[in-house]
Amino acid sequence: MKWSIVLVWVLALTVGCAARTSDSPWRELSLPQRGARILEFAPTPDGVLALGSVPSGDGRAPAAWSSIDGTQWKTVPVRPDSPYGALAELISAGAGEHTTVLGRAFGGAHSNPRMTIWSGDVHGLTEHAQVMEMFGGPHAIAVTAAAARGGTDLLVGGWDGPSGRYGAAVWTSANGADWQRHADDPALSSAPGEQTGVAGVGTGPAGFVIVGETLRDSILRPLAWTSPDGIEWQRHELHGSDAVAARVGCGTTCTVFGQSIGAAPHVLCWPSTGAEAVPGPGARTVDVLQVLPTATRVLSLVALDHVVQLVSVGSNCTDWQQISLPAMAPAARMIALPSGLLLATTDADRSRLWLRALP
Repeated sequence: MKWSIVLVWVLALTVGCAARTSDSPWRELSLPQRGARILEFAPTPDGVLALGSVPSGDGRAPAAWSSIDGTQWKTVPVRPDSPYGALAELISAGAGEHTTVLGRAFGGAHSNPRMTIWSGDVHGLTEHAQVMEMFGGPHAIAVTAAAARGGTDLLVGGWDGPSGRYGAAVWTSANGADWQRHADDPALSSAPGEQTGVAGVGTGPAGFVIVGETLRDSILRPLAWTSPDGIEWQRHELHGSDAVAARVGCGTTCTVFGQSIGAAPHVLCWPSTGAEAVPGPGARTVDVLQVLPTATRVLSLVALDHVVQLVSVGSNCTDWQQISLPAMAPAARMIALPSGLLLATTDADRSRLWLRALP
């Protein structure tokens, strides 16, 4: 019996020492709630808002939490106002004078994604139910991402415009509740012989930036659009063909990430709208998830063959470096805080939360 006690004590001490002496730069944090899936981070004046969902009955329910440093969390009240709102996961957000949030649930006759719109702050998020044909109905294509700048909220996606050719579209709001659709701007919508599409959105020093592609003459060409106010847009064709632009991140300048299209796709990085694309790692499947500029580098989460990788490049998209992640996952999201880089890795059931010094 004594030897058993000693053995258990030695094993516990050994395991404890191993945990303390691990050379991994990542430290795992407690989730804000059991079974939480964290799908988006948004900055707040004092820290961060985490957005996603929690288990509820046979599905999920929308959820949000706030924190100063990512280590201790407070639950943010979430107030749905529609049947789909009660089932939604919160997937994208923009932080301006308030936080505007895009939620997504699946349902209806075809189990299509049903978009829900929310706004608020760390004291609570409220859903704003919309008439069906503002974001849905027979002319709807998709609503993909949210952004905000100052007093303007922005949603981006696709719409079957007045010309009958579906293409890129945006929606704007001054209060997160009342929205106006812009589907006929010539810079965004599809001209004869082409089809435009939007994948990602960001905000920079000069306003909003959205990225995507146009299909013209059976060739995909990467595009970016810029706007000071979310209403008047200017189109920029990025260098390259058989490629798409997928995500944009802005600091003092904006960096665009995307991927080449074909039998051997690669990650691509454009340091500006007028620059050549710089190729990065490749795989059978490539999906760019996020771009995050820091003071000295640009970080990007990319899924290669459905496994998330973290890459770092210089401001000119050269000097590609891979940063080891603490866990394998098909999806992830990150945000830079004064306490370090906060990362959520997510699978079908839940997320895991991690913190490390900024690389």
